[in-house]
Amino acid sequence: MMEHQFILPSSAKVRRQDRFDLVHSDEYEVPFWDLLTAILRNESAPVTDAASLIEALGTIAVTLRGTAVDVDFGLLRNFISRRMTDESANFFDETWPVLVDLALEMPNLFPGGTLPSLLSPAGTDVAFSRKQIACLVVHQFLCSLPPHPWSTESFVDLRPWYSMSSTVHQGAVEAYLTALFTYFERIHESVDGQKSILDLGTDEWPITFTMQSLTDQDVERLQSKEASGAMLSKTRVEIVNLAESQTAPNLLGLPDGACVISANKCIGYGPSGTQEELNVGISPEAYPAVLLAPPLSDHQVLICRGAEAMVSIVGYGRDAKLGEIFRQPRMGAHEHLSWRGRTMLFIDALELDVLPVVGETLIPDIYPLSRMSRDMILKAYNGFRSGEYSHVITGLWGCGTFGGNRSVKCTLQWCAATLAGVPTLRFVLSTPEQHRFGEEFAQFVERIRQNGMTVKQMVDALADLKDKMHDIGPNGIFAFIANKDVKRSFEFQ
Repeated sequence: MMEHQFILPSSAKVRRQDRFDLVHSDEYEVPFWDLLTAILRNESAPVTDAASLIEALGTIAVTLRGTAVDVDFGLLRNFISRRMTDESANFFDETWPVLVDLALEMPNLFPGGTLPSLLSPAGTDVAFSRKQIACLVVHQFLCSLPPHPWSTESFVDLRPWYSMSSTVHQGAVEAYLTALFTYFERIHESVDGQKSILDLGTDEWPITFTMQSLTDQDVERLQSKEASGAMLSKTRVEIVNLAESQTAPNLLGLPDGACVISANKCIGYGPSGTQEELNVGISPEAYPAVLLAPPLSDHQVLICRGAEAMVSIVGYGRDAKLGEIFRQPRMGAHEHLSWRGRTMLFIDALELDVLPVVGETLIPDIYPLSRMSRDMILKAYNGFRSGEYSHVITGLWGCGTFGGNRSVKCTLQWCAATLAGVPTLRFVLSTPEQHRFGEEFAQFVERIRQNGMTVKQMVDALADLKDKMHDIGPNGIFAFIANKDVKRSFEFQ
C-alpha cells in the first residue's frame, strides 16, 4: 500500500535542488524539509506583509516544483491587502508566527513522514487531532506539499484560489479565503480561557475520514432480501425551499444528521463555486481529504466527520458570495457539540453525459438497468448507511453538469435512504424552477406513500420508462409512475 500513501514534505524521501543556496550544501539535492525550514525561518527576509508572503510562496514553489509560472498569486495578494486594512487584523504579527511553528512541527505530528492510506480494509476510520489537521492545512496554504502518488484531477494545495483566470468565480473564492484566514486566526485563540483548536486531542474532537466500500455480500443482501421488503413510506421526504442557496449550519446536517456532498470522483475543492466546492471551501478542516482519498470507485464513498465550518456562503457558481462569519463555539455548548459531530457524505454521481447509452434515450439515468440500480441507488445507499442519522440533507444530486434527470435522481435517493433506514430525507431547493419541481415531487411522494410501494417496485417502474420515454418525456416521470399498477418484482442488474 506504500504507493497509495501520501508522502509529506517532512519525509527524507523528498529531496530538491538548493536553487537559492538556502542551506549552503555541496550536494546536488538536499532534503526539501531543510530548504522549507530555511525559507520560513529566513531572518534576512522575514514575512511581514502581503508582498513578502507572496515572495516566500514563490520561493517555495520554485524550490519544490522548479517553477512558479503556473500561479501569479494575484487574487491572494489582493485579498490579503484588503483584509489587512482592518486595524484589528494582526495576521503578520500574531498569526503568521503561529502558522510557521505549526508547519515546522510536522515531523513530530507525523513521525512516519506519510499519511495513512484509506485503501485499507473497508470501513476503517483514520482519525486526526485538530492540530494535525491544522498542520496539513497550513502546508496546503503554503503550497509546500509534493504531488499526489496517484492519478487524480484533485488539487493538492490551494493554488486554484490564488490566481485570476476565466474559471475563477471571485465571490466564491473570496468566501473560501475568508474561511481560511478566519480559521488561521482562531487556531491559536481560545474563548474565555478555554482550550484552543490546537489543544484539542482526538479524544475531545477528532477529525475522521472513512473510505466506505460496498462488498459483494452487501449487494447480494440488498438484492435478495431487503429491497423487496423495504417500503418507501418508511422514509419521510421533506422539501426545504430557499430564496437563494446557502450553506447555513441548519442546512449542513447539524446536529445529528448528515449532508450529501455532490462530489466528483476526484473529490476536493476548486474555484468555480460548485456544491462540493462550497461545502469544502467553508470548512478548512475538510481540505486534507484530497491528500487521503484517491479517485472514488463505483462502490466507494468518503465520509468526513468533525470539520467545522468558518463561514456561510450565499448563492451558487458565479453568484456565490460570503454570507455570515460564524462565531467560535464555546466548549461544551450546543454549537460546539454540533460541529464536532458534523458529517459530510462525499458521494459522486455518474457523469451521464460522458457515459455510452444503449439505444436512443431521453432519460440517460435509467438505461442500462445496471446504471440505475448498482451505480446510483447503491452509491447513495453506501453513504446513507454510514451512521444512524436523524436526517440527511441533499439536493438535486448529479443533475447539473453531470446530466442527470432530477425526477429519477431524487426518487433513487429516496430508495437509497429507505434501504439505509434514514428516517428523513430533506431536499433543499433554491430557485423558483426548483420550487415548482419540489411541489411536484412532494405530491408524487404522497401518492407513492398511499400506494404502499417498495424499493424494488419503484425501480421496476423506472425501468419500464425505457420503452415509453418518447411518449412520457423527461418531465412526465412522476405522473407515469404514480398512475402505474406496479406488481412484478425487479432485481438489481
